[in-house]
Parts: sequence; structure tokens; C-alpha cells
Amino acid sequence: MPLFKNKFKTESNRLKNWDYSSEAIYFITLVTQNRECIFGNIDDDKMVLNNNGNIIETELLKSISIRERWFFHNWIIMPNHIHLLVEILETHDVETHDVETHDVETHCSASLQQSKFSKLSRKPNSISSFVAILKSVTTKQINSQHKDASRRDASRRDASRRDTSRRDALQCVSTEPQNKIWQSNYHDHIVRDYASFEKIYYYIKNNPKNWNQDSINPH
Repeated sequence: MPLFKNKFKTESNRLKNWDYSSEAIYFITLVTQNRECIFGNIDDDKMVLNNNGNIIETELLKSISIRERWFFHNWIIMPNHIHLLVEILETHDVETHDVETHDVETHCSASLQQSKFSKLSRKPNSISSFVAILKSVTTKQINSQHKDASRRDASRRDASRRDTSRRDALQCVSTEPQNKIWQSNYHDHIVRDYASFEKIYYYIKNNPKNWNQDSINPH
């Protein structure tokens, strides 16, 4: 992973002139700012979400529920990144697939499915807009959560320190700049064939148990 302005950044395989709202399967990776582990930790080869991670999970589940033409084949929240294997479907293909289905457990209770791997018509909802909205919403909520905690801490300090005004402490907290949660870029890959699809699917599924060897692991 290269450095940009002395900070880690995620490379993108984004294709020029490709419509990222068109029918295809996309492997998407979002990484936290400076690869900080702020979503939880790996315990016994399983991801244990903290409060920040719960926010990410809640927003992902909302995205899954409202995007009828998007099929989330698999996804995972890791300590400092998330992976998603997402398919954008044509309207008439939302409910049916004409290929063999393999029953495999996923985070979104979906099944491993083979689909068409070709670019078709332009669609209104793009990968970039989805990523932008997810980053914006989760950043706002995580920062709000931290500010609430800071306010509570300030109140407790004020109770034991009579010479400090509670009002001043709260004002100090409220004027803090918003912390950046995500790297500005993100990684995307268009899945071209079923062999790649299976490889990525199981890479996501096994990500927690392979955390020590993960290239995004800062340790």
C-alpha cells in the first residue's frame, strides 16, 4: 500500500469510461484513516465489533435493505477496513438467476451465486455515490458518538473541579473539528469471471482468521 503525503492510501483500479452504476459485480474495500483499528478487534478468529463497528454494521444493513437492485453477496467489517462483494442487477434480474446456486453462509444471509459478468446499460445509482454516502453518514455518527462521550467526561471532570466552568468545557468540545474516519480514496475491482468471484467471496469469509497475514493490518 503506497504512501501519499506520508499517509497510507488505498489504490484504485477504477476504469476510465466505465459506468459504475451498470450491471456488474464489484469488490469494494474501504480503509480507515491511517489504517487505525477503530471498529473492533479479532478474537478467536472472529471479528468483535465495538461501538464504531456497530454503527458501520447498522448502516450497511440499511443499505442492503433499501437497494433492491443491489445484491450483497458477502461483506465483512474488519478492525480497520470493510470489504464488500456487491452485484448491481438489471431490474428484471432482481429476483431470479439462471445458474446453479450454492448455499453458503454470508453476513447478509445471502447465497453464493454466479451471475452475468458484462457491462450493460447506464444505471442511476453508482458505486461511488454509495461509498460517499456510507462514508459521510458513518463519519457523522461516529464523531457524534465521540462528542457525546467527551461531553460526559467533561461533565464528570467539572463536578470534581469547581474552578472550571461546565459551560466552557462543553463549548470546547462542541467546537472541535470533525475527525476524519476514512481514507479519501477506496479500492474497487470489477469481477470478470466466476473463478475470481469465488476467490474473493472466500477471501472475505476467511478474512478474520487470516488477520495476522492481512496486508492492511498495521501490526
